[in-house]
Amino acid sequence: MNTEMQRRALAAREAHLALQDLKKVVEEAARNTHLAEMEAVHLALAPEPASDFAASVRPVLERLESGDVEASLEKARQSLLAAIS
Repeated sequence: MNTEMQRRALAAREAHLALQDLKKVVEEAARNTHLAEMEAVHLALAPEPASDFAASVRPVLERLESGDVEASLEKARQSLLAAIS
């Protein structure tokens, strides 16, 4: 394998790893959002004044707003650009 193809292969691998990280974050957010959805349905059917629905959603939102999502996405973009250049 020549050095140019090695560089491209490494860049594609880095993109793949960054997308795997992004996938983990999104899957975690989807699981937690589903749990919050189920809690909201429960509260809609049998309201409990002590429940704080926002407390279930807030951590998901904070995780999505963290730099992890943007960093993984940017890493994937840059690596894919490097792989095709």
